[in-house]
Amino acid sequence: MDATETLRRARMLGYAGACILAGVPSTTVVPLPLTLALTRRFGREDRLKRLHFMVGWARFCRKHIFGIELSLVGGEHLPRSTAGHMFVSNHQSWIDILVLMEALNTVAFLSKDVIKYIPVIGQCAYAGGTIFFDRRAKDSRLTALRQTLRMCEQSTAVVVFPEGTRSFDGELRQKIHPGAVKAAYGRGLKVLPVGLDGTCKVLPKSMDRVYPGQRVAVTIGGPIDPADYPDTEAWVAGVWGRVTELFHESRARL
Repeated sequence: MDATETLRRARMLGYAGACILAGVPSTTVVPLPLTLALTRRFGREDRLKRLHFMVGWARFCRKHIFGIELSLVGGEHLPRSTAGHMFVSNHQSWIDILVLMEALNTVAFLSKDVIKYIPVIGQCAYAGGTIFFDRRAKDSRLTALRQTLRMCEQSTAVVVFPEGTRSFDGELRQKIHPGAVKAAYGRGLKVLPVGLDGTCKVLPKSMDRVYPGQRVAVTIGGPIDPADYPDTEAWVAGVWGRVTELFHESRARL
């Protein structure tokens, strides 16, 4: 490994460490072990973002650690309670998590299980409703889907990324995995579509370097009701079509 690569990795670790340290103070105001015991077990996931100031943490990291300028449109579409809804968004970068926590006022994501091993952050994410799964294991994916539907129905909307993984170049992936969106149709869950752009310029999928000081745009659309669609195929096309439109609206602002 040459000196340049070593420096890049050190910078990556520095940014990650700064985010972790920024989350430590808020987990000591109300002890994290207590909220781990009381949120997921009793379906109170939505409370953790207030108890541990998780949305404020995301805002701090976005603004002061990564220096990201956020352009947000459509916040008026967010209901007071998101129970009965599911968020559906495109996916460009791990930075999406920070940006969408702030933009959507949520801590609940459907996420690959690597995140849960991040100290402090992984535990707060779990207590706040993030659902982890091993995409290589069918049983894990099915369990995660059941948990997602339960949470969307009874507690708080979960953010779902139908692309399944981050974009290499910031463009929408040609193939999506619509399982969660199809399941939302069957349960009568409304979808709040989200289109974002610019996060891949902060932290690309290659994870080889960080580019602070970028502009990121998020556009939130109005709720989409499954009752307005005749079948699941039309529903998936309608939802992803709207996400696509919102993605292009976000890109146009950048």
